[in-house]
Amino acid sequence: MKKALVVVLVVFLAVCSVFAGDFKFLFTELDQHTEILAGFLPTLVTVGTSYEGLSLIDGNLTQIQATIGGGYTQRALFQNPATGAPLVDDIMLYDQIQVRWNLRLQQGFGQSWVEGKDLITAYAGYEGRYEKARDSMVMGQERDRGISGKTAIPSLDDWFGSTLAGNKIYPDLADDYTAFMNNFYVGAKLNLMDDKMVSNEGATAEVKFQIAPGFANKKASYYSITLNAVGGTTLFELTNKQGLNLFSVVLIDRVNVNWTDGDKVPVYASMPVSLGRKVRGFNTNSYNTNFTVVNNLDIRLAGPEFFIDGIFPRLNLFFDAGYYAGNYLNTGHNGVDAVKASDSDLKRFLCSAGFQLEVCFFDFIDLGFQMSYLISGANIRTPDKKFIAGATFFLDF
Repeated sequence: MKKALVVVLVVFLAVCSVFAGDFKFLFTELDQHTEILAGFLPTLVTVGTSYEGLSLIDGNLTQIQATIGGGYTQRALFQNPATGAPLVDDIMLYDQIQVRWNLRLQQGFGQSWVEGKDLITAYAGYEGRYEKARDSMVMGQERDRGISGKTAIPSLDDWFGSTLAGNKIYPDLADDYTAFMNNFYVGAKLNLMDDKMVSNEGATAEVKFQIAPGFANKKASYYSITLNAVGGTTLFELTNKQGLNLFSVVLIDRVNVNWTDGDKVPVYASMPVSLGRKVRGFNTNSYNTNFTVVNNLDIRLAGPEFFIDGIFPRLNLFFDAGYYAGNYLNTGHNGVDAVKASDSDLKRFLCSAGFQLEVCFFDFIDLGFQMSYLISGANIRTPDKKFIAGATFFLDF
């Protein structure tokens, strides 16, 4: 037995050494809990690897990606758990233990004008996730919960009560606050962007379709279609003799359009598509209706790369504007009356301006501070405030 194990180990190491050059490390996601070091400490990480040893089309990249991650984060909800109407005088706050895994295949086609990049990259993949909701770590303590001001954070049972079993507004929290969910996605990205982090020239456009079929899920059944387009140009750039950036000014603009619907849209699916997530300064998962459209405009002032290419300070001046329409998610299905965006007194046009002061580490993390001024609309968690501050980990686009 020992000899057999030795032989297997030797063969495994030999295979790994042969293909090692075809594998690359992936660092895909960071998230935080706002109550832990004010949100500046990452409490969720997703990592993985990609294999590029296949070549289905000469001159184009074939890539297989596998990632896994998890952590402990905070979530806030802004719909009444019984009716689905937007909460305008309170919010639901709880903690989340998460584990997620992702398998993705992508194939390039054609040649972009940018050297070394494919013109179009088509992809398809599967994502699975396990989530367990828990009472907030600040349950019972006073926090800003809405226009009622600072009040004690209740438990999940206090919030849901008799609506927990078979909850139709938050299906992933129904019964026991535990969910195992699967979704599948396909998409394609047009890449005409020369992105050097301190400078940008060109454009990208991406369309993505995501679905969580009911036959593969007990607590999810939805589809989501997203179109995302980004354009950028470098207005000014100054480099040293080594080619490192000293100062640059870049103009970036993004348009994002989304439609999401289904009998059971879980919280994780509504978060990234909610207008409150995409207009900076507002609450993630607020203004979460079927249709959202947003424009994000940035002027990015990148400072010097003192010693290492890809590490530099940056100041982003931004102006965001977005609009939402349709029904609030999980209303108009399963016997729940539709709650239309037009039914609420909340403004349907959101607008903000502000700045992000951060340090950029290569192409995977932007750690810093954000200050937003809300021009139109309200941050529901603190609706009496126009200036909203917080930590940043990534650019939104």
